[in-house]
Amino acid sequence: LAVTEAGAECLNWAEFPDYVKQYPDRGLGDHNHCRNPDGGTTPWCFYRLASGAIGWANCDCNQGAVRLAEDSSVELYFSGLWGTICADHWTDWDASVVCRQLGLSEIGTAGKKSHPGLWPVPLHLQSANCHGDEKALLQCGYQEAVSGACNQGSAMVTCVPPEGKSPGEVFGGKESFEGRVEVYHDGKWGTICDDQWDDRDAEVVCRQLGLSGNPKALSWAHYGQGSGPILLDEVECSGNELSLDQCKKSDWGQQNCDHIEDAGVSCDPFTEGTVRLAGGHSPSEGRVEVYYNGDWGTVCDDGWTDISAQVVCRQLGFSGPATLASEGDYAAGQGFILLDDVTCVGTELSLLDCPHSNWGQHDCSHAEDVGVHCSPESNTVMDGSLG
Repeated sequence: LAVTEAGAECLNWAEFPDYVKQYPDRGLGDHNHCRNPDGGTTPWCFYRLASGAIGWANCDCNQGAVRLAEDSSVELYFSGLWGTICADHWTDWDASVVCRQLGLSEIGTAGKKSHPGLWPVPLHLQSANCHGDEKALLQCGYQEAVSGACNQGSAMVTCVPPEGKSPGEVFGGKESFEGRVEVYHDGKWGTICDDQWDDRDAEVVCRQLGLSGNPKALSWAHYGQGSGPILLDEVECSGNELSLDQCKKSDWGQQNCDHIEDAGVSCDPFTEGTVRLAGGHSPSEGRVEVYYNGDWGTVCDDGWTDISAQVVCRQLGFSGPATLASEGDYAAGQGFILLDDVTCVGTELSLLDCPHSNWGQHDCSHAEDVGVHCSPESNTVMDGSLG
């Protein structure tokens, strides 16, 4: 536990060396876990106040606990209260983490419970955003509920393997469509060795997971090394199978591999040149980002005009007037700067149709990331007449 009763993150004890020296052999050190070095009954920690000053507060050992109500709704203990989780973005990955935290199973199936009236308990999380291999829900990249807006009810969980489905998941990726491949057999999750692993195997995994993107096989623990057993080796699919069960492969548990050889897949739904707007206050504005070779990156503003902005907005389905954003309208991006010297003439259907630099060639910093304002009207044509 490393948060206070109010949910503030604890500071590292190593930031207070004098205090660590004052209480030797009391469990203090290079970590931020709650402790009671002075012998009190309640563990506590130092934390940073909104003003920047340092304070201390007690920790609640129940913070992050989960339980299932009689109707299988998930309840989370957070900031001193039991509450619910919004189901708008609730996935099987999130559900599996809940089941693992409860010690019930390694596989969870996500469900949703509607609330026609007022919610009986507080809404704690807007989304959990788990990768699926976390041991507890609050280890996920969760987002707290601030507005209270939740359209699809509260999260529910069933902690049994999905009926009629050979369980397989991807873990450890930055996106839900990619990751290390793990399969479930004889009560355990395990990885697959990358011997013979290729795009045909990835195609079957993507199909089995219900993902329709472009399948790509990744080797050498591209998405991180797993733990536990390596359950399959020498997987050789033709690409037409409905699941890995139907592919030629080793017997369960028979392998001569190490976790550095854990197989991964990407079932990428995006195509090269796809654009999106990030960091705006609405879907029709923001920093321009373009997709290339499995990553999103920004575009340098050299040569940009309202005409180039119009092409981006048209590609995104906005047919109204478009303008170039002013410097500082949106936060600078991170990662790759993928395009520079974009000079559209206005007739192009997509950004890649415009003259531009080679991918990744630029002389810019992220302070020059371009942004656009699109008109929120869509390009949907409605049939109708006046009069």
